[in-house]
Amino acid sequence: MEIKMVIVTDTGSDILESEAKQMQVELVPICSNFEDITFSRNTEENFKTFYQKLRETEVLPFSSQPSPSAFLEIYERAREQDQEVLVITISSELSGTYNGALLAKEMSGYEKINVVDSRQASLSERLLVEYAVKLRDEGKDREQLRSCLEEAKERIFLTGVPESLTYLKKGGRISPVVAAVGGIMGIKPVLRLKDGVIECCAKARGMKMARSSMRSFLEQNEVDPCMPVLFAHSDNEQMGREFMEETADKCELSGCVLHDVGMAIGTHLGPGAILMSFLAKNKI
Repeated sequence: MEIKMVIVTDTGSDILESEAKQMQVELVPICSNFEDITFSRNTEENFKTFYQKLRETEVLPFSSQPSPSAFLEIYERAREQDQEVLVITISSELSGTYNGALLAKEMSGYEKINVVDSRQASLSERLLVEYAVKLRDEGKDREQLRSCLEEAKERIFLTGVPESLTYLKKGGRISPVVAAVGGIMGIKPVLRLKDGVIECCAKARGMKMARSSMRSFLEQNEVDPCMPVLFAHSDNEQMGREFMEETADKCELSGCVLHDVGMAIGTHLGPGAILMSFLAKNKI
C-alpha cells in the first residue's frame, strides 16, 4: 500500500524495529553509550544485552540524541516521494531530540512536515505513536493528526515503579543515604511523568503496595476505550505480566498489551521495573 504520510519517532518510544516496520513508522536512534559499547537499535536481543551490561557496570551509560541528519535523511526521502511527514519525539524536557527534528526541518526547507513534542517517554510515547498510526490509517491528514495529538498528549498518563533504588542513586536522582534507608525499609517510589518530566508522586512499602498505588490512577481517571491500557517491564517479563493480568482483572480491562522498556528510561529505572500507561477521557 502506498503511504502518503510518514510517521517518524525516536527509539525513546521503545518501539521495536520489527513493530515499527509493521506499523509503517520510521525510527531514529537515541543512543545509550557505555565506555566500551553503544546501543542504538530497538531489538529484543539488544534490550536483553543492555540490561545484562547495566547490571555489571558501576557507571551508568550516557544518552546521545539523534543528529539532525538522521531526520534530514527521512525528510529528503519523503520530499522525493511527495509524502507528508509527522514526527513525534520524546519529551523535550528529557532530550534535545525535538529541537534536532525542528532544525532538520529548517535545513530541509520542506513544508510538509509537522514535529510534535510528545511530552512523553517510553511507554506513553509509544501510546501516542500508536494513536497517530490509528488516526493515519483512518484517513486523517497531517494537520488533523497534529491537532489530535496535541490534544491527546494532555490526556496520556504514565506511571512506573523501579525494582530497586540502585539506579536512581547511580543517576543522582536520589542521595545514597535515601537509597540506603529506602532499601532497608523496602520503599518503592511510585513515579509518574508530569509536564514532560519524571517525578515521584508516592512512596509505597513494598511492591504489592506500589502496584496498588499505580492502579489507583486507573480508578481516578476514566480510560478512553479507543486505545488499550499498555504495560511494560524492564527485563522481568513475569513480573510485568503478573501486574498486567492482576490489574486487568481488578479494573475490568480488556485488550491490554505488555511491552519491553528500552534503554532511554531503563537506564534510570534499572532492571525489574514495571510501567503502565493509558489515554484518559479527560485532561489529566
